[in-house]
Amino acid sequence: MSDAYKYNFNCEHVEEASQMTKEFLLTVYSRGPGQPNEISLLDVKQKRLFLKRGVYDQDCPIRLEDMFLGGEVTICARKMKITGYADSVTRDLFQNNCEQVYTVVGSAAYHDLGVLLTAASDAGFAIKRVKTLPDAQGRRYPAVHIELVGQGGADVWLQVVAQTVGTESAAAVSAEPAGPAQDKVFTGKDCTAKFNSCSLCIIRPHAVREGKAGPVISALFDAGFEVSAMQSYVLLKNQAETFYEVYKTVLPSAQYQSMISELASGLCLALEVRAQDEVVPRLRELSGPFDVEIARHLRPNTIRACHGRDNVHNVVHCTDLPEDGILECQYFFSILPTAMY
Repeated sequence: MSDAYKYNFNCEHVEEASQMTKEFLLTVYSRGPGQPNEISLLDVKQKRLFLKRGVYDQDCPIRLEDMFLGGEVTICARKMKITGYADSVTRDLFQNNCEQVYTVVGSAAYHDLGVLLTAASDAGFAIKRVKTLPDAQGRRYPAVHIELVGQGGADVWLQVVAQTVGTESAAAVSAEPAGPAQDKVFTGKDCTAKFNSCSLCIIRPHAVREGKAGPVISALFDAGFEVSAMQSYVLLKNQAETFYEVYKTVLPSAQYQSMISELASGLCLALEVRAQDEVVPRLRELSGPFDVEIARHLRPNTIRACHGRDNVHNVVHCTDLPEDGILECQYFFSILPTAMY
């Protein structure tokens, strides 16, 4: 991203128990292509080193492309929000490379959402926030509100859109520079979830980072599913634990803890997936076996077989039992938004 060696960011962490906000100076040391980045943390108020320089990638890789204003990274199970650039070199570099775009994919482009997100990733854009809201003109499918981060901003993104989809779909996509005014879009209580004939699909943080959200959504549409609601989250560890509690006595302890850490390691996408009948078993079938190696041998065309790495990084969570479909969707589209905003 640059020849510079060291980048400094102001960030804050909210303690889960006390809800107290602590300010830190996060320094990222770029070690070159193929090498993990090192970091250090300085407690600003106490003026003391909180985390000495080293590689801390237990939760997720520390990537320069995630260091944009308002972005959140997980370091040693702590969620850190980037609030500012701490020196002029860092600011000049990241302001040019991390322009933020607010784009709305209208109802007419709904079925092109997967290919658009794939094109965004290929063009170097990262997903910051996503939320579906009712289409402004009352059409059947929801509008998808997205914040993207990447070089070139809104102008480049609209060029990508024009090169990716047909004229009618491209006309349904708007874009403008993102700003504080859009916060209410993503933090409001409005929701497009139906809470019937539904299953939950979560595109895991590692898959979002790896640009696989688009292919997963395309696979859902190709299989005849409807995505009736979508919202992005950066979960706290206790929220991931609450959601995964039913698996505590089913999975080996080490795998269970790894799954919690992964789900809380960065931005995930929650999707309410609907179909006329048998939606839970059909989505489970499309996702493939939980074990990626088994999926590759027995179900090579499934989502996990095509895009998964291992049993923790297996791309998606999907509802296991038909009776849990509505409950899991309610957790992500009713309970969590109320708790977080």
